[in-house]
Amino acid sequence: MGIRHHQIVIVGGGSAGITVASTLFRKDTSLDIAIIEPSSKHYYQPGLTFVGAGIFNIKAIERNEGDVIPANARWIKDTAAKLLPDQNRVVVKSGEEIRYHYLVLCPGIQINWHKIRGLNESLGKNGVCSNYSPDSAPYTYECMKNFEGGTAIFTQPNTPMKCGGAAQKAMYLASDYFRRKAGK
Repeated sequence: MGIRHHQIVIVGGGSAGITVASTLFRKDTSLDIAIIEPSSKHYYQPGLTFVGAGIFNIKAIERNEGDVIPANARWIKDTAAKLLPDQNRVVVKSGEEIRYHYLVLCPGIQINWHKIRGLNESLGKNGVCSNYSPDSAPYTYECMKNFEGGTAIFTQPNTPMKCGGAAQKAMYLASDYFRRKAGK
């Protein structure tokens, strides 16, 4: 494994990391920017709530990661495994070291479904859904369409999450959908 060097290294190729890179390139196209991102697919996260409400199809918010990373940026398709800020280095999962002058951290939030007993086994069936994942958001709309009345329970965790308002937005969109479905 070699050691690579970039002027700016951005950890995370989601909306935040791509926006930072694009903004920097608008100021100076000669910058040497690398984005560390392991995913092949990019999902516009704010759109997941609209997928869950049936407003968007999942394909409307899905792109190939390589298509959304700015053309001037170097895509390192790997996971940041270790940050060594005192040495201006990031070590990626493959073992390669990347040196930098400036580091920008936009890794997003890791969802630990497995930390809630039974959630991994229940998510995506039996009325258990979430708009926080492209795999499960379409099922939210299926649940809304098939809801025949009664009590729908919406939860909002008290821990850090991708979008604090998303859980409430899903509830409001579902309420509107139920009202329109009932003709009220």
